[in-house]
Amino acid sequence: MKTIFKIMTIAALISLSACDYLDVVPDNIATIDNAFSNRNQAEKYLYSCYSYRPPIGHIDHDPAMFGGDEVWQYYPTAVAANRIYNGTQIARGLQNSNSPWANYWNGENNNGKSLWRGIRDCNIFLENIDKVMDITDYEKTRWVAEAKFLKAYYHYFLFKCYGPIPIVDVNLPISASVDEVKAYREPVDKVVEYISNLVLEVVPDLPASGQILEGTEAGRIDKLAALGMRAEMLVFAASPLFNGNTDYANTPLDKRTGEPLFNQTYDANKWKVAADACKELIDLCNAQGKSLYRRIHNRTVAAPAELQLQTVYRNAVTDRWNEELLWGGTNYDCAQLTKTAHARIMRMAVGNIASVTSEYCPTLKTAEAYYSSNGVPIEEDNQWSQNGWYTNRYSVRDEPSSGTPEIYYVKEGQKTAYLHYNREPRFYASIGFDRGIYYGSGYYDFPGNVKHCESFNLEYSGINLGSQFSWTGYSAKKMHSFEVSVETNSVMLMPNGYYPFPILRLADVYLMYAEALNEYAGPSDEVYSYLDLIRDRAGLEGVVDSWKKYSTRPTKPETQDGLREIIHQERTIELALEGKRFWDVRRWKKISELNDQPRGWNIYGETREDYYRVIEVARVPVNFTVRDYFWPIKESDIITNKNLVQNYGW
Repeated sequence: MKTIFKIMTIAALISLSACDYLDVVPDNIATIDNAFSNRNQAEKYLYSCYSYRPPIGHIDHDPAMFGGDEVWQYYPTAVAANRIYNGTQIARGLQNSNSPWANYWNGENNNGKSLWRGIRDCNIFLENIDKVMDITDYEKTRWVAEAKFLKAYYHYFLFKCYGPIPIVDVNLPISASVDEVKAYREPVDKVVEYISNLVLEVVPDLPASGQILEGTEAGRIDKLAALGMRAEMLVFAASPLFNGNTDYANTPLDKRTGEPLFNQTYDANKWKVAADACKELIDLCNAQGKSLYRRIHNRTVAAPAELQLQTVYRNAVTDRWNEELLWGGTNYDCAQLTKTAHARIMRMAVGNIASVTSEYCPTLKTAEAYYSSNGVPIEEDNQWSQNGWYTNRYSVRDEPSSGTPEIYYVKEGQKTAYLHYNREPRFYASIGFDRGIYYGSGYYDFPGNVKHCESFNLEYSGINLGSQFSWTGYSAKKMHSFEVSVETNSVMLMPNGYYPFPILRLADVYLMYAEALNEYAGPSDEVYSYLDLIRDRAGLEGVVDSWKKYSTRPTKPETQDGLREIIHQERTIELALEGKRFWDVRRWKKISELNDQPRGWNIYGETREDYYRVIEVARVPVNFTVRDYFWPIKESDIITNKNLVQNYGW
């Protein structure tokens, strides 16, 4: 009888570790037949296929959270003195081929699992599900579709990390020769076609979103999640990193043909294919009752409209299984993210300081990316230019805030930098800053008991004992529920503090659709309409009107290049701190933007004059090049399997 361990693993195909595929196990070890002896056992095996999902949104295991330029984690001179997250090591430029960070290829050094093993287990499931006798036809059809989707998704995630990858549609038999198990990397277009076709094959057999039982099935794949992954993958494939990328004309090459694994000729039609996939998904979302989140929470009905608008935007991310969420991560809880994103909004007992750390702290670059209150970039806002606000943005405004609407954003009678005034609602919903109002977290009576940040050295929102604090002076207010309750001696997450991290939400799809349409055919009313849906929810005027009225570049939305710039910034703002920019910077071939040295306020300052000095927060300057678009394959895997070729620069 074949055992689970006798089935050829894809890890063996890649690393060719003899102990992986020549193990002989005793007869009393679980066998494939045992795993598929009945419905319950088979369902457990399906869940094991789910268990390989990359933990999107996990601050340690998801490289996109700390690995880009949106946030920056403090790290001491002695690394052992503090917990350094995996993404931070990538952000610091410490990726390497000897022991890669976020190593989804073979599972080492990322506190996760090899996605090739996940693909292997999906194939085992598909090969054996017909053995199960006590299962309904509906269940079997659905489970097969889920396993095939997971296989497609794991290929896609590896594709994002490594570019051209092997395609493993079936497991090799135990009789396969040594040469057969040495896999080749496949060209980009072939990988994309394989993933796309596999998703389209399974969508008819997946349930609609409304058929998923939240209590027992939340997080399992439905039609919207599957089509959403395909749409995102096609947008990636149409983007400059994969579409006509001549940077990789000489390496990596297909070892069988000597041809580049990246197509060398730009194909505009790929954007049309991506746009069509996005539109198909949008139409299905409309049919299944999905929409942008706009509900006013019952806790905020008595709050001013300005504060309601902030909580609506935050709830689009943190309200569990809401109408905007298309795909939510469930393979971890968000307690650690909440702790590392929240600002201390009061003096906490010494023993509880570590329960709120603000380590997931936005950089000054992130704070500056948000629009002005007029809905245009602050550097091109007429009002900011005429009043000298942009030139003086790092200076403290002389007069205290007073009157409407400033009292909803900055503590009345306090002073902060010009940068923190006259900004769009998403800035105030997303970013905690010195002297800024922190609505929620147990304090909903404005202005009676609402808290604010005080971020100077030794103040309760600043450096306050220990080594866990905001290294930039900002906190990621957006990434925790406003219903989290913070007290002097506790942080309460339940019942409404936990939420499934948004792998994909409808606003993201609207922005992908607008981007794909613009790249294929340039500006149009339809592109504007989908951007304006996002902006309207954020309390802003439409793109065309905003630029005509308020920008020094009033015709910017009328050209493809100008509208591209707007769309890129709109994605950076709307999806800020959700791990999207990490991948967007790569697919747009803008890796050089990561060389803008991360900056923040002088958090050691104990006075306004000292605190409001902009400093670089990286101890060692960061430096990224074209090689950093993709992960290295571990060098030992390259040595073992001569058919593999290393990614450029590694």
